[in-house]
Amino acid sequence: MPNPKDTPNPYGHPVYKNWARQSPEERVKGLMKAHGTAADEPRFSDLLYHPTEGSLPVNLVSVTKTSPTTASAIFTFTIPAYYTNGWLNMHGAAQTLIYDNLTTLALAPISKPGFWMLGGVSRVLDVKFLRPAGVGEKVTVEVEVVHVGRAAASLRGVMKDGKGRVLSTCEHDKSNIDPEVAKL
Repeated sequence: MPNPKDTPNPYGHPVYKNWARQSPEERVKGLMKAHGTAADEPRFSDLLYHPTEGSLPVNLVSVTKTSPTTASAIFTFTIPAYYTNGWLNMHGAAQTLIYDNLTTLALAPISKPGFWMLGGVSRVLDVKFLRPAGVGEKVTVEVEVVHVGRAAASLRGVMKDGKGRVLSTCEHDKSNIDPEVAKL
């Protein structure tokens, strides 16, 4: 087992500089910008935040910290062919990836060292698909922190088409992985 003293400080990443003074919007935008900036470690979900051919650049519309333990955010994007199935409708796996990332970003406004700053890990990610969304369609995703405690969080998301019709819903339960600040 590694010695905790040899583990680098996870809060040392530049995105966390001045975290306590950042607005909820600055925190979410900072995480979106920082995601996938390690060129030697590209990830599939990097396509959510960085424009490339066939990517899905997600735009933050608003973010609100409603209490010390609840927050919500709204994002939009236009569906590229890369995220569709053989019928040019957004693939269910793509929707699940989007929910995984965007619901986690809803934790940023309420986080602090030792309390959800690292986003946690998924325990359950349940997506219900209600209607298709085609390539080129503008989509809105509303996400919120329903409940958060020291060890577990309950998040929710709703994806809507340009007419406001619900495309899918998501319930996302997470476990906190932040080390205790005193142990760093």
